[in-house]
Amino acid sequence: MKNETMKAKKQNKKVFLVLVPHRDVRSILQKYCDETVKAGLTGVYSFPCVAPIAELSEEFTGDELKIAARSLRAATGGEKMYIGEDTNVSFPIVEENMTLLGRNLDLNISPNIFGEEIKKVKKLFSPLIIGSWLIPKANEQQLGAENFAAKSAGNFAAKNASAPLREKLSFRAAATANMYWRPFQAGDEICYKWKIGKLTWLPNKAM
Repeated sequence: MKNETMKAKKQNKKVFLVLVPHRDVRSILQKYCDETVKAGLTGVYSFPCVAPIAELSEEFTGDELKIAARSLRAATGGEKMYIGEDTNVSFPIVEENMTLLGRNLDLNISPNIFGEEIKKVKKLFSPLIIGSWLIPKANEQQLGAENFAAKSAGNFAAKNASAPLREKLSFRAAATANMYWRPFQAGDEICYKWKIGKLTWLPNKAM
């Protein structure tokens, strides 16, 4: 049984292509997350302030990250990317049945954004969001699945006068990276570890 459990955990290891905003923007978003938790948000796992773009069959090479960076810059038209309201998307850890909650990223990408050059994309995320928390479906249902993003994060932040995220943020500087993700056992609880790989910055202009 122990070997089967370890094998199952190994199979749950995943790698994602993520968009990493400039650290100044991530700092503001992290303060928002911290203030929201202080205001009373519970039953969630923390998530890095990055936007998952795709689930991958294996990590991107340095050259593939450059292709992804050029493709994403082209998708922006060379303009700024805007961060919107709280929203959520299913996070592809089917075994754990999770929802990723965060801020909407105003960036539309086509299903064939990376063309025929990269064969490692298993699934593109839609909508694109900059993550804040992972929520187990069971917790989501307890807190009200109808409009969970607004009930859990928006309302808490609205009641907290010191919440730092009031205006609509925008940014141009961002990078692509591999994000490595795996579950681990902490007592009776399943937790999650992640690691962001080497950053490949988007070019200044669309090519």
